[in-house]
Amino acid sequence: MIAATTHVNADFDALASLVAAGMLYPEAQRVLPGQVQPAVRDFIAVHWDLLRLRARKEVDLSDLAHLIVTDVSSWERLDEMRDLAGKAGLRVTVWDHHLAPGTIVADELHLEPTGAVVTQLVEEIQARDLALSPIHATLFLLGIYHDTGSLSYPSTTPRDARMAAFLLENGADLNVVAGYLASALDARHLDLFGRMLEEAETRQLGGLRLGLCVQDADKSMTMLPNVVSRFMEMLGLDVALGIFPLSGSRTAVIGRASAREFDVGALLRHLGGGGHPGAASAMVSAPVAEVRARLEALIDQAEIQEPRVAELMEPVRASLSPQDPVRLAADRVRRSGRQALLVIGDDQIALGTFALSQVDKIRHERQWEQPVTSLMRRQMTSVRPDQTLRESLQLMAGSELGFLPVIDEGRLLGEITRGAIILSLYDF
Repeated sequence: MIAATTHVNADFDALASLVAAGMLYPEAQRVLPGQVQPAVRDFIAVHWDLLRLRARKEVDLSDLAHLIVTDVSSWERLDEMRDLAGKAGLRVTVWDHHLAPGTIVADELHLEPTGAVVTQLVEEIQARDLALSPIHATLFLLGIYHDTGSLSYPSTTPRDARMAAFLLENGADLNVVAGYLASALDARHLDLFGRMLEEAETRQLGGLRLGLCVQDADKSMTMLPNVVSRFMEMLGLDVALGIFPLSGSRTAVIGRASAREFDVGALLRHLGGGGHPGAASAMVSAPVAEVRARLEALIDQAEIQEPRVAELMEPVRASLSPQDPVRLAADRVRRSGRQALLVIGDDQIALGTFALSQVDKIRHERQWEQPVTSLMRRQMTSVRPDQTLRESLQLMAGSELGFLPVIDEGRLLGEITRGAIILSLYDF
């Protein structure tokens, strides 16, 4: 017997990769775990027969010879299959995109850092030139869009985008995709959302802003991930974590992040959950106070790898002396290709900036021969070498210079330019 399966609480990428695996291994029974996400359940209810799924409780695995696992690499996250670990003669194939090590020792491992695991399986379907119906193409696109935030998460790769285009070419229906991914909040979720906004706790992690909130919820509230996403968007957070006690001994944790410097998937794997750098969740068999304490300890231990100004700054490539006459200063600014230059005094002290716009204030010919300090601006925006790239971007937005002087204890150390920020921001 051959079977394919995926993790419990299956999302659209899990379902899509399970069905795609069924196409690549046509003899395999497609075993659906007992617990799936609400929107996935709604999709399955309509498409059950076409997807050729079998419920886990209906499948006897006693004579299983080959197991194909998608979107997970740990026995603990499969539906009642832990006893298969180490079974003599069992061949296991894993298709996954979570690079953290799991507990399944696979005979054949397909592990690549795509935004969605179904991307890898669709690539193989394309390579084999297998026929795709529009419904299958729509499901596979749902899987890609769900796990990449419609191709917007930092974990998205060019391969995800190429397979999304391939699926659209094969009839994937974006109206259906949008319908299943877009979900309105009902009155209970809106009430929860309001309470979260009122009672949010925020903290700084380097240059990142993290929000944490604990609120009562119940198992029937199916849109908790959407609530946490909107919570993050509304408060302008870089990371959002929602802790929801579902009973006295069972607590859900949902994380969202928009900053590549913080991986919520790695964070929640410490609680037995899983996910991606931008979206993750965990269901913990522990009371809320214990879960919160463990989560806060993990946050305190998290390493935020943010580029610092000291790593990006450069020597000041052009500057003015306070004795330079305005005429010479204006000429130097024009030849520098900048709108302004720093005026640097003795002991590398930045005195101010002189911009070409200051020339418009000249009313008399003699002003051209006066020292540049007569027209320079003494107020200037600067950064310290220990500040983050994110902080530099915010300060740069309020400066017309196109660069920021780096100053520590009054002394000029260098400058950070738009070009340096762009190079770091886009990983060139």
